[in-house]
Amino acid sequence: MSRQFPLDLILDPDNSAGAFVHGVSNVEAVTALADTENWANHILAVIGPKGCGKTHLGHIWAESQQAISLDGGNGFVPRRDYRGRALWIDNASNADEYTLFTLINLTITGELKALLLSDQTVPSVWNVQLPDLHSRLKNVQIARIQEPDEDLLSAIITKLFLDRGLKVSDSLIDYMLVHADRSVDSLRALIRDLDKQAATEKVNVTRSFAAKYMPQFKQGQLF
Repeated sequence: MSRQFPLDLILDPDNSAGAFVHGVSNVEAVTALADTENWANHILAVIGPKGCGKTHLGHIWAESQQAISLDGGNGFVPRRDYRGRALWIDNASNADEYTLFTLINLTITGELKALLLSDQTVPSVWNVQLPDLHSRLKNVQIARIQEPDEDLLSAIITKLFLDRGLKVSDSLIDYMLVHADRSVDSLRALIRDLDKQAATEKVNVTRSFAAKYMPQFKQGQLF
């Protein structure tokens, strides 16, 4: 029997405030983002491991502040229409040094309303060559997101399935908490693979289905 290989169609992730999963691990960042007016020099860096929710929080903050959203990996230069606005730079350690230095200075002098940076590592260790930029980065206020605890991780798994249009049982989530790699990025990849395999077989993603295929995904035997 021939197998069907479906396109990897996925719903856009729900980055709304209502969809964000709150927990002990992200309370520091959530609290800091709610207090923009009191950021030191109007600048904040949200730091945490890949997949921890930094980007989701950035979207929430940007919407609340009507901020301009940028990605450090995409080349951009300061523009006149940035003045008086709030800015969010995701993957900020990849931003051009001169651009980042200019935007920090504009924020300190009040020409920008606020500047949110998000990245996996603290600004003081970013690989920058400009001494003045390094000095600025050492003084940026930090809010950290830690690795999620059990309850938060369970809620995150549920959301990752929902992002793919899937509602799954509690028993499946409990099974994944015990047997899957607990990093959010690995869980996202696993859920993608389970969804694709289930679509190929035209079945639902259940606990028994996951138990059958998860060992094969780990060994790289599928996809």
